[in-house]
Amino acid sequence: MPIEEKGPSLSMSPMLDVAFLLLIFFVISASQRPIEADISLALPCMHHHRANISVCPMAIRIQADGSILSDGRTLDTDITRRDLPLLEDKLKQYKSAADLLSTEPYILIYANDDAQWQRSMDVLNSLAKVGIRNIGIAGN
Repeated sequence: MPIEEKGPSLSMSPMLDVAFLLLIFFVISASQRPIEADISLALPCMHHHRANISVCPMAIRIQADGSILSDGRTLDTDITRRDLPLLEDKLKQYKSAADLLSTEPYILIYANDDAQWQRSMDVLNSLAKVGIRNIGIAGN
């Protein structure tokens, strides 16, 4: 009696298991990407900010050479220093005046187009150190 030979067979269940595991892996890893809506960013809104401000905004000018002016007075000129003590003193005075009036202080920064970006960051760091959050930035 002849013996019947069966050809090699391939089981599909392990291949389906691997396919589902790969599908689950890619679905989970794709959802780990940070969504831009989760990044905290407050864009300026003319109606909201202007309604709450009753103090005159303080203007800070960053010149092309890195000097910082406010009210026509030069505050800090040493571009090698990251801290701006004269500006911080003036900002503290402005913030305390706004706090006495129970209003939010508002700062307008006019940065010269030729000024270094680091100088603008120094001013923003000083504003953060003092606790002023309402800021407008313009180039000139």
